Amino acid sequence: MLPLCQRCTGLYAGAAAALLLQLALRLRPGPRFLQTHGLFLLAMIPLGFRGMPDGPLVRTLSGLLYGFGVVSFLWLLPGERLPAAGVSPRRKLGIYTAGVGGTLLAVPALAAWGGRGAGVVLTAMALAGLAGLGALMLVNLAIGLAWLVSRGGPNRPRPAP
Repeated sequence: MLPLCQRCTGLYAGAAAALLLQLALRLRPGPRFLQTHGLFLLAMIPLGFRGMPDGPLVRTLSGLLYGFGVVSFLWLLPGERLPAAGVSPRRKLGIYTAGVGGTLLAVPALAAWGGRGAGVVLTAMALAGLAGLGALMLVNLAIGLAWLVSRGGPNRPRPAP
């Protein structure tokens, strides 16, 4: 039994896996990476709003991809403040891609396998993903507020031309 609906389980499990990969690899995403993850987000339009028929597997996979997409964009500001990991960019991308693929295989397999153990693992992943997304939102908020304060706030007078 899944801890949440299939799509939400996928979303939070995907977010947990994405955050773990981002923390370990400290990716510096390029345009193609961001375009791909933007497509992960856009795929939710037909899939998440019942624009096309879907079953449990499609719901779980679309949630996983959405989780990876959300974390990739929420990671941009915090990630650039961390030192780069000592792995080549090409190797990082290979490890990340393998992590995405492994997550896309493992989470639906766990859900299909079922049982108490699978439920515990999926619940832990969902909780970790939810906590990770919350932490990323707070960090982004703090970065934004620090930027505003450093600029004198939103109502700072502008110099005359």
